[in-house]
Amino acid sequence: MQTEPRLPATDESEAQEFLELLEGAPFTAPYTGQVVDWLIRDSTVHAPDASPAARAVDALWRYADGHDLGAGEIAERVRDVAHAMSLVADEHYAADPSPRRPRPVHGRSVRKLCVAAGRRRSLAGPGRTVVIAQGTHGHTVYRPVAPSVPPDRAGETLRHEVLTVLAAHVHLADRRTFQGSGVVVECRHESVEVTWWYPDLEAEPDHYHPAWSTGGVRLLCSALLRGEGMKVTVQPNGALLVTR
Repeated sequence: MQTEPRLPATDESEAQEFLELLEGAPFTAPYTGQVVDWLIRDSTVHAPDASPAARAVDALWRYADGHDLGAGEIAERVRDVAHAMSLVADEHYAADPSPRRPRPVHGRSVRKLCVAAGRRRSLAGPGRTVVIAQGTHGHTVYRPVAPSVPPDRAGETLRHEVLTVLAAHVHLADRRTFQGSGVVVECRHESVEVTWWYPDLEAEPDHYHPAWSTGGVRLLCSALLRGEGMKVTVQPNGALLVTR
């Protein structure tokens, strides 16, 4: 039988989060939470020189291996917590599906959601994503994000990524020289819009140009960007809206 993951006894910060997640876990029996509280309090009495939180975690694992009151449910919950802490390794995530401009979700909050869902419904997705199944109501994917990028720079960073992907495959318009038609990539706050443009000083991007809408350029751009893990949607005006 595979041994369940346990936290290092010397890592007090992780042990403290382990206890916080366990205390916030949903318990079926009304007395289970009281047993957990008693185990945590009792573990701090006998070895004052040791790490308090790590010692409490160890006491909970030992109790879960036994057959005393509530041990079965405590065993389930401590395994759910250990699973959540192993699964959610990044500091910030964004939910998908989500609003157009989602706010980053702290990793600790995603761990709480995983504990509430249980280890059977919180799964590792592609890359470092976390998938929380919601029964018959679908699922939510949490993908790691880098919150260090200020909001006013996020769109420009994404625009650079989009340009890098498209440059090798489609002709990009140069709006500075007004020479030739092509694909244009513009920031829209924290998202990016991709469409067709031609050199008319008074013209807006032509979302319905034949080369763009029916000639395969839009479809190619969409496939290339989706292949890089970006979210691409066709807007009512025919342009592509790209988000992370």
